[in-house]
Amino acid sequence: MTDVSLEIPRRLNDSPRMFWWDIDVSLLVLAAALAGMISGFFVSGCAVGVLLASAYGRAKAGKHPAFALHLLYWHMPAAVTGLKRTPPSYLRELVG
Repeated sequence: MTDVSLEIPRRLNDSPRMFWWDIDVSLLVLAAALAGMISGFFVSGCAVGVLLASAYGRAKAGKHPAFALHLLYWHMPAAVTGLKRTPPSYLRELVG
């Protein structure tokens, strides 16, 4: 029984992917392409998106899968992240 349509994934806990990129890296390309399309420079927007995605992909290599969420927590204000049960990121020393 060699049915090619019944492929079993090798790793079930992989993050979602779009083509060969992780979803967060591909969203950078799509956002830059959309910004380029709105401003009238679609090809330039795509090029900038690919450059941003490759830089972010290199920065993310070998780190935790939720690296983007960690960056948002440390560099965005608490009102933007919407986290209620975590301490603000500017409090670097915790008591306890």
